[in-house]
Amino acid sequence: MAADLIRSPAVRLLHAQQDHAICLRLAASYRHRIAAGETDQREAHAWALSLARRWRLVAAELSEAR
Repeated sequence: MAADLIRSPAVRLLHAQQDHAICLRLAASYRHRIAAGETDQREAHAWALSLARRWRLVAAELSEAR
């Protein structure tokens, strides 16, 4: 919480965008593993996608605030 007070809105937006991209790459890696037969990775894939959606919404809110 205190770290949010120190970071500028532009930096917070950049970090949210970076976290969104990281989560998308993670979800893609789980998707490849599922396609390769590791069906136990479905829950992890869904988790990574939900985080990506959350970061996309955070980035959208921060972008609107600018």
